[in-house]
Amino acid sequence: MTESTSSAVVANGPPGGIDGLLTDPILARLREAVALYFWELEAIRVRLDEPFRLASGNSSPIYVNCRRVISEPGFMQLFNTTATLIIERRAITVDKVAGGETAGIPFAAYLAQALSCPMTYVRKKAKGYGIASRVEGQVSTGDRVLLVEDLITDGGSKLGFLDAIAAAGGLVEDVLVLFDRQQGGSELMARRDVRLHSVADRQSTLAVGETAGLLSAEASQSVNSYFRDPAGWHRDRGLDFREV
Repeated sequence: MTESTSSAVVANGPPGGIDGLLTDPILARLREAVALYFWELEAIRVRLDEPFRLASGNSSPIYVNCRRVISEPGFMQLFNTTATLIIERRAITVDKVAGGETAGIPFAAYLAQALSCPMTYVRKKAKGYGIASRVEGQVSTGDRVLLVEDLITDGGSKLGFLDAIAAAGGLVEDVLVLFDRQQGGSELMARRDVRLHSVADRQSTLAVGETAGLLSAEASQSVNSYFRDPAGWHRDRGLDFREV
């Protein structure tokens, strides 16, 4: 028996499909709990009067900081529970769990332990010394690797990780993220024949915040208008906008 076969985690539950989360009541409740935790831990914040400055130089009324949750054991246990159920419901086969440098590594480590599955991590670029490997740990040819990340926006930063794992002989058919900002990441992954799975996403987290009285309807509308038309949102507020 090969290492890949002996260590594989194969889901036994019924496939949920891409829309499985929308019709699965258990996953729906878990995702609501994750969203509430995001608000409680201030891992998601909304500011209308003083928008957040992004690395691109643009502004945003919303900021998501997934690194904030790794210090909360209760949240990380909930992450494991939700991610494991997604894997079961969507019939994902996992030989190795890979975390993306750096923010994906703690989530990959927690999940690998929960699955009793080997873990690796992927560097953004090779080291300039030693063996210059981008994949740390062992990936065997044909291993089905689940790439785990904290956040996905348009998905561009994930392509380098996918290429590095493929170069090491691994096969990535699924990417799991803690939070999907829903700005094209799923579509980009689909063009690489990769399915994207998220423990939480922007739309549901905003909806939970509004229902719980943690986010005003005005703020929710402003955030949604930002995502519909970022350039127009900037223009209406007299803010500079740069296409990225």
